[in-house]
Amino acid sequence: MSAVSSDFGYLSGHSLSKSSVDELKKKAANLSQIDKVDLDFSDFHSEMASFKYQAAAMMDNFEKSSHFDILQLIYKYSLTDAYPNTTIAIRIFLTIPVTVATCERSFSKLKLIKHYMRSTIGQERLSSLAIISIENEVANNIDFDDVISEFASRKARKVALN
Repeated sequence: MSAVSSDFGYLSGHSLSKSSVDELKKKAANLSQIDKVDLDFSDFHSEMASFKYQAAAMMDNFEKSSHFDILQLIYKYSLTDAYPNTTIAIRIFLTIPVTVATCERSFSKLKLIKHYMRSTIGQERLSSLAIISIENEVANNIDFDDVISEFASRKARKVALN
């Protein structure tokens, strides 16, 4: 957790406003070396120099802004073309799972669904059953009459009578 925080922490408003341009370039270079597939080294460290000042000028409370606030700013003003690597880096940080509980829950549900008695289940059916099992609160609130009506209206064979 601390490694992820040290890699991406400089993208918050507080760190961007307090860090010098050279520090931001070094941190961007380090991050682009870690993730060579998604981030372009030559563009990313030069983006950080101009992004710091532009974001500060566009936000009222820039120093207290979070990563999410900065990402919203980028999308609000359509800056994704101007700062593609910054956008990608923030999106990566915001989508990294904090815990592995969701993954562990998925595997434990799979053990319940696919056991030796049901070993020949197809992939699509297994995925669908797993989603229903994991999201059982949503599945319990489904009105079956509405589902049947929707299915019947989509699959009805309509013949035009002349």
